[in-house]
Amino acid sequence: MVEEANAKNSVKYRIDIYIGSDNDSKKISDPYLDKVRQWAKETFPDGYTIVRGEGYYKGIPEDSILLYAFLNHDISYRDALEKLKRELKQESILTVKSSSDFEVV
Repeated sequence: MVEEANAKNSVKYRIDIYIGSDNDSKKISDPYLDKVRQWAKETFPDGYTIVRGEGYYKGIPEDSILLYAFLNHDISYRDALEKLKRELKQESILTVKSSSDFEVV
């Protein structure tokens, strides 16, 4: 009962990470997506969701990836994200971390 009360009182987080496609092709290839999946698996071992879509960067459309993760605790992932940004040769990757009220049913 105490553990359940502590879980309800602790701050939970939602992480949204917006990743653009390969800069040359504007497409997401399987090897490119595999790099993102491997990074996510290491960074968010409890789980994550990847959604593919179309994004716009500086007015230019491109394939994009939106990665969601929900955490029961705060983590520092900036260094890992910088590494992914370099590996994917991205100018930037947008990330949003917000406190969130969620429960797993």
